[in-house]
Amino acid sequence: MNMSGNRIIVAVASEDVEAMMTFAVDEALRTGSDLHLVHVLYLPGVMLPETYSIAYTSARQYAVTLLEHAEKVATELVAGRVAVTTELVERSGSAVSDLAVRSREARLVVLQHRHLEGLQRFTTTSTTLGVAARAHPPVASVPQGWQPAEPPHGRVTVGVSSPERADAVLRTAFDLAQGRGARLRVLHAWWLASGYDVVVVDDEMRRDFDRHFRSEIAPHLEPLQREFPDVDVEIVVVHAPPAVGLVEGAVESDLVVVGRRHWALPVGSHVGAVARAMLRTTVCPVVLVETTSTLEAAPA
Repeated sequence: MNMSGNRIIVAVASEDVEAMMTFAVDEALRTGSDLHLVHVLYLPGVMLPETYSIAYTSARQYAVTLLEHAEKVATELVAGRVAVTTELVERSGSAVSDLAVRSREARLVVLQHRHLEGLQRFTTTSTTLGVAARAHPPVASVPQGWQPAEPPHGRVTVGVSSPERADAVLRTAFDLAQGRGARLRVLHAWWLASGYDVVVVDDEMRRDFDRHFRSEIAPHLEPLQREFPDVDVEIVVVHAPPAVGLVEGAVESDLVVVGRRHWALPVGSHVGAVARAMLRTTVCPVVLVETTSTLEAAPA
């Protein structure tokens, strides 16, 4: 994981913070990181001045209440073992930009993924996707209402599409698995880009794809297995559309790790279809990691 900072940014957007805070506090205690709770106060500037002033005052009072509640929850959970600080960002032009800027000195950004329905989903921009595309460290998305399994499943699943672009994702997955004392499942799903997939694919082709992926991933896993000798690794290759294969393969996992940047997209969010599917459907937290190697220049 990104070790440039020793704090975890937690984006507070609602009163329902228990799931997100449980995950964030667990990571903070595991890594000895402080927690910094951030609420971004944003109001669209399309109202009349007097209306805007009244709305802003009310919104600010509500924002202060949200932060105070989140701080209380976090403080009780950490029990003095790490520091908890808060920040209210006022007069913001963009919650995504403000959170991305604050992520520069953090090791992790934690947000809660809300279950939006109907027009609410259609008309609401996903802050999680925006931050995931722009933040510097890994970004954790915690499903609304999530609770850790008791007992834990003892497994972290990492989705790998292209081994040569997976080093940063794999390193983060190994680090998270080691911190949890969990097994690591390296999952690759493949599917022919053709309507004839079900006709031309047979058992021999499945075995060939399995052998090919294992040989490609081996040089990327070997140095990490030496660095993290306590992490048991299993490689799973499935014949399924990538999003479907990863969602199904991540069942009974405590955490899923995926790359967030779609390398073939020169502009836009850079969050690929598989990462989006994981955010929408996975019942456990998802950590999105920049797939560009630290030795490479990120695309403009």
